[in-house]
Amino acid sequence: MIFAMAQSKSARHYAFATRLDRLGADWISGQERCEVAAERACAGFCERAQLLFAEVHSGTLWRNTNWNVFEVLGRQRKEDDHTRAIAWLMDPAAAHGLKDAFLKAFFERAFGKAAPPGTLECRVTVKKRIGESGEVDIEVAGPQWRLIVENKIDCGEDQGQTEKYASHYKSYYTLKKNLFLVFLSRSGQRPQSRDFTPMSYRDLRRVIETLRPVPEVEPFVRQFVQHIYDDLGS
Repeated sequence: MIFAMAQSKSARHYAFATRLDRLGADWISGQERCEVAAERACAGFCERAQLLFAEVHSGTLWRNTNWNVFEVLGRQRKEDDHTRAIAWLMDPAAAHGLKDAFLKAFFERAFGKAAPPGTLECRVTVKKRIGESGEVDIEVAGPQWRLIVENKIDCGEDQGQTEKYASHYKSYYTLKKNLFLVFLSRSGQRPQSRDFTPMSYRDLRRVIETLRPVPEVEPFVRQFVQHIYDDLGS
């Protein structure tokens, strides 16, 4: 009797131990499955993230195209660089393929009238020395006419600067009726000399926007327009 009871108790203990082992095994198996699933999910996420970062890094997505050569070179507010860019566009013999289109559009915007004859034969000079009167930023010399551009971005003109320039060119009798003087600034401020016509960079931008250069030059022209709008507030 006692032996039978002991056997029954031992069987119950064995059955309990077996159930406990199975529960533990199931728990471990479940944990392993969860870990595997979690690992797979994590691996999938990492793979997607890596692909996304690779696309961003390669520039195929979210590429920043709002840049210009003036910004890249750190020359956003350098007057001389802007002066040379404008003079280059004015030169009918330059490689932009515009011929005298920019020069004619510049005349019309600044003076409200057509450019004088001979724009295709003109000569463009940057930083032209004019004796003791100083140095003009741009001189465009046509047959019996001159276009003078004084360019200012952040600073104003020196005392009597435009008056000296006007006096110098007006001393040439042949130029008195064919002298075109422009004072270019960000806001179109009025110069000291009344002989100079004020022109803003906004006016300049609108002139450039009308241009149709050769394909190789089109990106520069487009960037120049955007640069004037973004960096010069015009």
